[in-house]
Amino acid sequence: MQLIPGTEKYPASYRDRDGFIFKYNNQFYRCINKTYFSQYQHLMDSGLYDLLVKKKWLIAHEEVKDKPEWNSEEYRVIYPQQIAYVSYPYEWSFEMWKDAALLTLDIALTAMEKGMLLKDATPFNIQFVQGKPVFIDTLSFELYDAAKPWIAYRQFCECFIAPLLLQKYADASMNHFFQLYPNGIPLQLVQELLPAKAKWNVHNYMHVYLQGKIKTSKRNASTAQQPFSKPKMLLLLNGLHGYVKKMQVKPAKTIWDDYYTDTILSKQYLDEKAKLVQSLLKKIPFQTVIDLGANDGYFSLLLKDKASAIVSADSDVNCINQLYLKIKNEKISNILPVVSALHTPSPSIGWHHTERMNFTERFKGDVVLALALVHHLAIANNVPLEMIAQWFAALGNYLLVEFVPKTDDKVKQLLQYRQDIFDDYHSTGFEKAFGNYFDILTKATVPGTERILYLAKKR
Repeated sequence: MQLIPGTEKYPASYRDRDGFIFKYNNQFYRCINKTYFSQYQHLMDSGLYDLLVKKKWLIAHEEVKDKPEWNSEEYRVIYPQQIAYVSYPYEWSFEMWKDAALLTLDIALTAMEKGMLLKDATPFNIQFVQGKPVFIDTLSFELYDAAKPWIAYRQFCECFIAPLLLQKYADASMNHFFQLYPNGIPLQLVQELLPAKAKWNVHNYMHVYLQGKIKTSKRNASTAQQPFSKPKMLLLLNGLHGYVKKMQVKPAKTIWDDYYTDTILSKQYLDEKAKLVQSLLKKIPFQTVIDLGANDGYFSLLLKDKASAIVSADSDVNCINQLYLKIKNEKISNILPVVSALHTPSPSIGWHHTERMNFTERFKGDVVLALALVHHLAIANNVPLEMIAQWFAALGNYLLVEFVPKTDDKVKQLLQYRQDIFDDYHSTGFEKAFGNYFDILTKATVPGTERILYLAKKR
């Protein structure tokens, strides 16, 4: 459905019959269908909307009144606060998942106070804005009906409890599993993946093992309509909240943990590179930064007072988890941590490959930071230098990139147990490949090393 020429319905918005998101002049709007008018009015009149927005739990919006053609007896249009960068659950670390789950439950409990409840519980309703999770689906609220149980309970178990438990008991990198099951990880599959000891936790048993036994049937459909009192509902929601809040993850040690403090490179190298990075970036105007291979966010944090928004992407879920905790504890509002294997960044998925956008479509900035990354892409993952340059050019207008030569101990480690087939991996080959997409503005060697930093502008 198109309201007027020039509008474009957002592909991920097809599931909700009560409304949809659309774009107009590169801005996002939400259309509210007539079927949701009474629910929306209660949300606004009850004070629930104001309360949630004041707590910064719900995205704020304005009702569009200057375009009368967008408002009729069939629909209304609102203009929500615009989000600079969208991340998806499979790009979150454990603590991000946990905070998103707790926010969902906090909102459900608060809604109960105003006679409403959440009708769905998917993590796709959450975005991280200014360092915190924020609920973005204004149409997820429905009037509370004591005759019904929480319709979104199983969805919460499959979309929040399941991923959290897999990260807790199996591996912290199991956050990626949600990419395979974006509508919720089947609970029977979760049971098979969890260790036997998980079953003896009463909460695990109740929300995963017991729920996993329940299958859709006429009998279950009839019992689902049995009265479910408000005290029972509050007991369920508060029980889930306490259960999730106590969850902890024990991340396994990875080769990237303490990369800047426990490597063959000295602190002097890091200090000298930091000075050089800051000096080079003074030569260009920028507001937004895409920090690729950010590790624990050392350079992102270095630039936090100079940029309005920074995306810090790394494949190591432990590093991103630690960065998120630092952002949370220090109330840093302009860094978005993202877990993504950069040699295979998050793809376009969902219906017709358009429901969830890929990494490159979502994360574009004024400057791309690629420090100590190229050798991992080119040598560890066999990505040709020209293809790396082409990808970087798709992400930003400026590039600050570090070239690590074969004489460097880090590259020697990568080549230690494999044949060196990388004949063009040298500074001349690098400059030739990147010269097809960028004009090199300046280059400088990091003192005490043979590593070169290049500042370049996209052609």
